[in-house]
Amino acid sequence: MMLRTVASTTTTTAALLLLLGGGGAPVAFAHEQTTVAIAGSGTTNPSKCYWLIMEQIMDRLLIPTRLTYRAVGSSTGQTEFMGSPELEFRSPANDFGSGDIPLTTTDYNELKEAGIDFVHLPVVLGAISLFHSVPGVPDGDLGLNLTACDVAKIFKREVTTWDDDILLENNPGLKGLLPSTNFPIKVAHRRLGSSSTASVTKYLREGCPGEWPEALVGKVIEWPADTLECEGSGGMTNCIRDNEGTIGYIDAGHGHSENLVEIELKNADGNFLSSKKAAANGGIGAAANVVANKSPDSDFGSVDLLNAAGEFTWPIVAMSYVYVRKDLSYLETPAEQGLLIAFLEALFNPAYINQCTSLFGFTPVPNNIRTDISLAGIAMLEKNTTAAPIFTFENETTPIGGQGAYVISEKRRSYSEYERSTLTKSVGSVQETLLDAGASLQDVVEMVEDLQQELEIAQSQVVDLTSQVNALKGGSSGSGSGESFVEVTSNFGSKEETQLKAALAMSAVSLILIVIGGIIMFSKNSGGGGTQDTAKGSFQNGQMESA
Repeated sequence: MMLRTVASTTTTTAALLLLLGGGGAPVAFAHEQTTVAIAGSGTTNPSKCYWLIMEQIMDRLLIPTRLTYRAVGSSTGQTEFMGSPELEFRSPANDFGSGDIPLTTTDYNELKEAGIDFVHLPVVLGAISLFHSVPGVPDGDLGLNLTACDVAKIFKREVTTWDDDILLENNPGLKGLLPSTNFPIKVAHRRLGSSSTASVTKYLREGCPGEWPEALVGKVIEWPADTLECEGSGGMTNCIRDNEGTIGYIDAGHGHSENLVEIELKNADGNFLSSKKAAANGGIGAAANVVANKSPDSDFGSVDLLNAAGEFTWPIVAMSYVYVRKDLSYLETPAEQGLLIAFLEALFNPAYINQCTSLFGFTPVPNNIRTDISLAGIAMLEKNTTAAPIFTFENETTPIGGQGAYVISEKRRSYSEYERSTLTKSVGSVQETLLDAGASLQDVVEMVEDLQQELEIAQSQVVDLTSQVNALKGGSSGSGSGESFVEVTSNFGSKEETQLKAALAMSAVSLILIVIGGIIMFSKNSGGGGTQDTAKGSFQNGQMESA
């Protein structure tokens, strides 16, 4: 029995599946089902990726399912996966754990001694990067360059101003960009145990052992008293953004999505580069080869993807793993065993995991790692072979078979999921159009902020209009000839009222779409001529024109 308890909701489903029987007559049947639920916890870095895939699975299944993931950090995820030694069979508090670091050799041996075998499943690779909020200092080639020793001295508070001579060695133009002399440096770090902290501190130890001692390596370390404590990736984003002059570390994809300004780091080959440049030149995916010859159920405690050699190799690469116990009998029902396996398979299905590249900037593990370790590890999982259902994926239409209860069908979608996917594609297309039309990255950011404000206004107008409709329905009719608005709306049923509200909302959305179209036309007209540098240009005259 697991430590956590999932409340299962029993639902009676009158499923009228018109299946042609032997005589050609339709056969209808009803069946009773319970909600099948699985729950994971761990690293915040790929959490959006997990949530997206989980939501799609729930939308695309016929039976009621519930898949959840708590983004609480690798340390908590590992603790909940390990379970309490005081409980029988060290019952875990999650159905699977996830982290950007493997379980330590100590934890591996502890579980083995308790008779528990488990697998590491490498899922995605991500760059951990450093970002800053120094006003006037851009990213890109003319942005801020730091070495591991520079970062170590900043984090230890030995270097406390951005115009320190140590920093100016690799940033000769930095002093002229700062708002003032002796502009202070603020340091942000994760509050709870974090794999990002573990990766960054280990990178500093390997990259600058003379400045960063072994005692300051780990998921939790002792930070100077005047540093900022930030909880989770969202908290780190806010710490950096809300405090001018702050430096902090975060998953690169998350930082870029929040429009934070990235610092270029010096890699093992002596080159300053950004994580974007590294990713574009294969400098992140190559780091996974250190696990190429490992078995999924072996000890991963010594795996190290930091400071690897290569012209474009990023110095702080983290591999996100899923940890799963091989014996799935800890799950409450055979259906949960089958659903967990289906979710794990989706993590290595290109149709699902490749979304996490385009939307969140993650790099799927190379094919040899995917096949020889990740999929091989899933094959090692031991389920109830007689009772656990086999979930399958329908990509191309399969008549009759695609309507099966355990078929995860791309053809079965919710309207909200469809709208979200359409909106995501539209936003990406608009951004590309804006950049191609000559708008700088800063232009795009400002346009998006303006668009968000317009959306908030439109949403408030919808709320006001809805309130007015409700007020009119409850008031007295006005004077004048003809049928009043009150008389019309008072005859509305719930369906008509819902349709009216939807129409008001769609009108507001239409206004937003008009704004987007105007932005595109403006960008095309203003960016079509002249000598303006686009987002592929450079930083000139104090204006950011480089992505």
